[in-house]
Amino acid sequence: MKNDTQAKHKVTERILQLADHWHSRLVEIRREFHMYPELSNQEFRTTSRINEMLQEFSIEKIETNLTTGTAAILHGKQDGPVIAIRADIDALPIQEENEWKFKSKHEGISHACGHDFHTAIAIGAALILRDLQDEFPGKQLPGSVKFFFQPAEETEGGAESMIHAGLLQNPSVNAIIGLHNKPEIPAGTIGIKEGFLMGSVDDFRICIKGKGGHAALPEKTIDPIVIGSAVVQLLQTIVSRAVSPLESAVVTVGQFHAGHATNVIPNEAVIAGTVRTSSPAIQNRIENLLTQSVRQTVEAMGGKAEIEYARLYPPVVNDAKVAAVLKQSAVKIVGATHTLEAEPTMGGEDFSFFQLEVPGCYYWLGTGNPEKGVIHGWHHPEFKVDEEAIKTGSAMMAQSVLDLMDKLK
Repeated sequence: MKNDTQAKHKVTERILQLADHWHSRLVEIRREFHMYPELSNQEFRTTSRINEMLQEFSIEKIETNLTTGTAAILHGKQDGPVIAIRADIDALPIQEENEWKFKSKHEGISHACGHDFHTAIAIGAALILRDLQDEFPGKQLPGSVKFFFQPAEETEGGAESMIHAGLLQNPSVNAIIGLHNKPEIPAGTIGIKEGFLMGSVDDFRICIKGKGGHAALPEKTIDPIVIGSAVVQLLQTIVSRAVSPLESAVVTVGQFHAGHATNVIPNEAVIAGTVRTSSPAIQNRIENLLTQSVRQTVEAMGGKAEIEYARLYPPVVNDAKVAAVLKQSAVKIVGATHTLEAEPTMGGEDFSFFQLEVPGCYYWLGTGNPEKGVIHGWHHPEFKVDEEAIKTGSAMMAQSVLDLMDKLK
């Protein structure tokens, strides 16, 4: 037992050494991706450059039918577990307002959510695990590792496209891990929790059909703006009166469109928004309540309602066993005092689709550093990350893979 513990400690020391060794190269990689951001499903250059880097580093690419996005594998012990690492690669339609040499060269597009950072970390984990093979019997890892460089996280379909491409099969993945930078917690910290971490994402669109007419003669009309105002107020009561305070849900109206003139009552009004929930049960309840209560309210006021309700992402719910292993990994990499209980958010993440197929854990990697100006949250024009956290992220990913292999063997 003592020898086994010493050997594992030696491997962790080696992981940290390799994370430090590869850091400057990974910073270069991150900055290159940062300069050439691409929107969802348009990540052609990004995909090409990842594939070139995989070839440069002698990491086997997995052949797929994907238009954008790519995957790779490090083959280990044939009968060992298979662990997947997922990194998203797309950018946002946001004009960057930072001033540095590696500022986005694409007008109106930037990596304002840090997916360039995630991509560099996944490549770093691949390099560390590749270099660690010599530490194991037969110069093989105890299992195999797949690396998913996923397109279209910011919109829809990216995770599902990788699942449909068969990347969770041949060989079958036993567990999957992913991370997201978190400027709200300090660089050098890691936040993990089991169970609910991120909300489901649903969108709704309500078209209220009324009867238009002259603004001075409202009695001759059925005013869809008045009806729509009642609907907005109604939607705000769904969570407060139908969801337990011990559970989480958000209903937000983001759009209300009606009319073009001050002296005309229009024929219709359109309301659109989003619903976020912490569990499928609450998701079902709110969808049913929203559609039924909106229709009844609109009809009671003389109008008709056309309702479109789309379920986009399920909630991110971390597997308890995988999360427990990753907490142990985090302690090895950053220590117990820097291993935090992750705070959940109602933001959505399509990593959840992978979790419907295999056990998985998604966690926060601290990147905040006020001294370096890293104070802005995701999707801000001045979004930044502390690049020192690339070391932490790469080391944590590599350590997590090995610990999961040890647990699942």
